[in-house]
Amino acid sequence: MRSFTILLKTIFSNFFLFSLLKYMIIMKFLKGYLSKTIKALFVIIFLAIVVLILSIPINYSVKKEKLSLLIEYKSIKKPSDIVKINGKTVKPVIYEDISKFNDFPESSRKNRYIETLLPAILVVKFNLLNEKARTERLWAKMRAKDRLTPDDSAFRSSLYLKYRTESLIEITQKQHLHPISIVLAQSILETGWGNSRFFLKGNNAFGIWSYNKLDRRMPASANRDGLVIYLKKYDNIAQSVEDYFLTLANSWAFDEFREKRNNSDNPYELIWYLNKYSELRNDYVKKVGEIIVQNNLTRYDSCELDKNNFIKVKL
Repeated sequence: MRSFTILLKTIFSNFFLFSLLKYMIIMKFLKGYLSKTIKALFVIIFLAIVVLILSIPINYSVKKEKLSLLIEYKSIKKPSDIVKINGKTVKPVIYEDISKFNDFPESSRKNRYIETLLPAILVVKFNLLNEKARTERLWAKMRAKDRLTPDDSAFRSSLYLKYRTESLIEITQKQHLHPISIVLAQSILETGWGNSRFFLKGNNAFGIWSYNKLDRRMPASANRDGLVIYLKKYDNIAQSVEDYFLTLANSWAFDEFREKRNNSDNPYELIWYLNKYSELRNDYVKKVGEIIVQNNLTRYDSCELDKNNFIKVKL
């Protein structure tokens, strides 16, 4: 049926004038036999058929594919459980139970920490880049006033809720990402290279606080002005990384940071707009910068996920 419709539309699109000419010849031939009323009726029917067929939409879309990741989830019981990173290619491994991390030798802890965190950062960035690409396709569809599918509408609603705005332009700006070196440095500073209790027991790699009683959380070791401070707990490292990016995307404190990272990927410029991440303000920024330099963290900015772990999935 679809093929027949396409054929009819093609005929009427390309040969409309020819068909109209044939109609006029036929009407001239029948001039002596048909009344004006019947001829007018023929005209109306003929034009109605033409308009109807030309208005039938044809779906020229083809089946699309997207890349998905084969992710391995692991617990860390001994140093050998952490997958080593050699070069720029990283296997997508998400670590869940890391409570034994503090038992590892001090000499290898720094490398082990980066090898624990880096895969999660790359996996989350991969997912966020896919989300941003889909957001841009949705925005283009809305600008063209194309009809949205139920999936489109559900995705749009989820974006509005997640990013706390109904502007897709603003959402794409919030989805913009910053260098891995900054992410690593902040995590190193917040957890003390993985020594903090909220990292070992809560997978919290960025010291993210909890203000909601419904959150999975744990109390901080010290109170603030007599008040108990809580930090979030996560099922795995990737959830912590995702919440970190979302915090920077939504908080008013990082408005200038988001604006700057849309125009620059220089970590040494961007970190100065993160001074509100800590009560230490500029001293915090200086420490982040020192960690980046001392550990040459910019070498990880060009790391990517191992392509052997990608699979194509039909949409």
